[in-house]
Amino acid sequence: MKQRILLLGGFGFLGTNILKYIDKHLTQQYQVIVFDKFARHSHGVSFNCVSKVYAGDFMNSEMLAHIFEENEIDLIIHSLSTTVPVDSSNARYDIESNLLPTIDILNLMVKHGVKDIVYLSSGGAIYGTQGQEKHKETDDVFPISSYGVIKHTIEKYLMQYAQLHGVRPLILRLSNPYGEYHYSMKQGVINVAMAKAILGEEMQIWGDGNGRKDYIYVGDFITILFKLLSFGIHTQVINIASNNLLSVNEIVQAVKALEPNFKVEYIDADKYDANCFSLDTRKLHSLIGEYDFTPLSKGLDLTYIWTKENL
Repeated sequence: MKQRILLLGGFGFLGTNILKYIDKHLTQQYQVIVFDKFARHSHGVSFNCVSKVYAGDFMNSEMLAHIFEENEIDLIIHSLSTTVPVDSSNARYDIESNLLPTIDILNLMVKHGVKDIVYLSSGGAIYGTQGQEKHKETDDVFPISSYGVIKHTIEKYLMQYAQLHGVRPLILRLSNPYGEYHYSMKQGVINVAMAKAILGEEMQIWGDGNGRKDYIYVGDFITILFKLLSFGIHTQVINIASNNLLSVNEIVQAVKALEPNFKVEYIDADKYDANCFSLDTRKLHSLIGEYDFTPLSKGLDLTYIWTKENL
């Protein structure tokens, strides 16, 4: 019998890649119920693994309850966020639109006997700018954005519900993913830079562009996600990163090699951006073994081809 996944944020960047991966590799294992603000994918992408779509506001607790009442659910993948770090000036909205609905989901899990949830957290936003450069899962965290504070708070509630109610959370602190099916022009510097370069638009860079972050090709992340699920790993916090460290200036140069007329403007650094970090992935590799990550040059080429074809 197929496992039934409730995918929160199913038509976003990560959600779309999850659905495409299931369609390609795991159609005999999973069927998916999508919750998203849209009733269908906004760019017309179709998915064979999707059995139902619920469209609405994540803050609508009645709709969330309705989903659990209508469906048998084995696993929740929570890839939904209503904000990004740059939106962190409105903490109340972040609490109301991300934290409280997630607590509603946890209460519904307890009520309906759903044990397993994967939460896609954030490596950069969680750890912030303090402490050692290569962050371990056991490090103290110092989020500088409301987005990061909420991500960390949700992690804490997931572990509280694990202790009190037997929920089994798999919390993945993801570094900066890039790749196909990325449509946002607000975050995701590699995808945004490529889109702006192809469109002939100037890109603004916060600060001097020298801060180095860890970037991971989205296909690698999705493969690792389902590898962890296949191993039955739960009630863990795990960093997910490729250890491909790049500065924004290096990304600009890589994009200019593809689009020589690409122009950038340097502006004051954003106070909510953790502009330099890398993640310790020893725990990840102790669980799944070694992993052959997509070379950066290949990932950038695949992203460029997709972006040019889909703008």
